[in-house]
Amino acid sequence: MSAPAPASTPVRARVLAPWRIVVWVVAALLLAYVTTQAVGNFVGVSTPILANNEFLAKNGATALQSSVPWTALVLDVAIAPVGFVVALVVSRRMPPARTIVVFLTALCAVSALWFSLLQYVTTTTTIGS
Repeated sequence: MSAPAPASTPVRARVLAPWRIVVWVVAALLLAYVTTQAVGNFVGVSTPILANNEFLAKNGATALQSSVPWTALVLDVAIAPVGFVVALVVSRRMPPARTIVVFLTALCAVSALWFSLLQYVTTTTTIGS
């Protein structure tokens, strides 16, 4: 007969594999670049439109004011962090090759959405007309 098992067995701490950390860091850096560009677009698009609208309001030309595409600009800033979190959750128990594919897919999807929103903002934004 074998000896009885101890009453409490120690829980093994889960150690992150180095390859997983490398994939996360590279993906985070690439998606951080997309986020900084989106924040730049947010400021670069909204500031001139708001300044122009203020100028037009002071001079009585309210009919020429244009609206800021707030929804598109906020989505533009939010898609990269959301894409990273989704890829992280989806790939948390996958082997290395699949994890890399998931993060590459997330980067491609984020980039496609980011460029589409950028194109939408530039084609719909007019100042003073």
